[in-house]
Amino acid sequence: MRHPLYSELRTIYETTAEDPHTFRLSLKLKDLIDGDMLREAVAKTMERYPYFCMRMVVEGPDVYFEDNPLPVPVIETNGRITLGSESTNYHLMCFCYWQNWLHVEVHHSLTDGGGVHPVIGTLLNLYLSAFYEIDLDATGLRMPGDEINPAEWEDPAREALSPEHEGLARKWSGPAFQIHEEHVGLLPDSIVTTIGIDEKEFIPFSISNDGSPATVVALLLARSFDMVHEIGDDPIVIALCVNQRRALKAPLAHQSLVGDARLVYSDRLRSMPFMDQVTCFRGMTALQTDDDMVLDDIRDYQRLMRELEEIDTFEGRHELCVRNMQELSKSITATVSYIGRVSMGPMERFLQEFDPLPSTALPSMHTPVTIEMVSMNGSIVLNFIQYFSETTYFSNFVRQLWDNDINYNVLRQERARYPRMEIPGHV
Repeated sequence: MRHPLYSELRTIYETTAEDPHTFRLSLKLKDLIDGDMLREAVAKTMERYPYFCMRMVVEGPDVYFEDNPLPVPVIETNGRITLGSESTNYHLMCFCYWQNWLHVEVHHSLTDGGGVHPVIGTLLNLYLSAFYEIDLDATGLRMPGDEINPAEWEDPAREALSPEHEGLARKWSGPAFQIHEEHVGLLPDSIVTTIGIDEKEFIPFSISNDGSPATVVALLLARSFDMVHEIGDDPIVIALCVNQRRALKAPLAHQSLVGDARLVYSDRLRSMPFMDQVTCFRGMTALQTDDDMVLDDIRDYQRLMRELEEIDTFEGRHELCVRNMQELSKSITATVSYIGRVSMGPMERFLQEFDPLPSTALPSMHTPVTIEMVSMNGSIVLNFIQYFSETTYFSNFVRQLWDNDINYNVLRQERARYPRMEIPGHV
């Protein structure tokens, strides 16, 4: 059966070999993973999520998903896999494992971190129950045999929206300070430095400065650029990723629904005390995550979809979407994404770490610094992702943690292993 696409299309038309628009969520378990048990758990899990058991079909300019009867693959590897290829049964989601690491590999056209989180809960419950021969509580989880709510399938972004609110404030769309080759030697792949921060230190610090973990990290990142460069007329702008489901009143939607708020670190902000800077970033975030502002992003997307319908080749649609992203990138210096606190209930005692890794700095593939962070088991795991080897920005970032008495541990540094993506007949 074929499934028409909408929210998925921009991501698909933007995907290239260099910018695969994929992500990897990794969980470090306390014990080595049993591959056979994991395969059984994955097979049972995917019975509950038929809308994730898809392959991509490209016909001329049009792209569809269709049901994929081949099993969702489970591969023993810590390396990079290619989604959408024969090696992954043409699936857009794959599960890999290596020692005690479980990797969930996904193309962003299928879903985002919020959409894949229920899958992880289901899978862990089934796997850990079998592995430890216990009956883990499944309250609140989506389990095989459940009736699937149509709201999980339906795409809220294609629905007609109310008229645009008059007098709506616009988020920053002017030029922003950019990191170019003149500043660093840009690489075709990213280097990821992972640090751990104790929630008991960072949460009180954020609250005492009138902020949240996300807004404080965004500010620290902006200040780390400001410590190096004479910014000039173009301000530092941090894009903070925003889950659009609340504004769309669609908490169960599985599609990738990520927008952004743009936090502007201007000359005026630079002269303020630290707490006032945090307050300003928090205010900008609150304003731009207001439902009307988020829905305005959806209206922009709907306008793009209407433009795509007028183009009769895949290549033409690809060029339009890439050009659109290149323009957006000029308004952004770097990106911060905070998944928030991940709660796995009784399963958490079997987990050591949750590690998110995107291939692309949302909302643009031309933004060479991203911070992706998540909280679990009382610890914040923060990935500092950069497409260059220069260490100055990272050093400035952690120096600010140290100066504010926030202890951190560098857990590892490595080249990214997020998956590649193959578009049928194109990439």
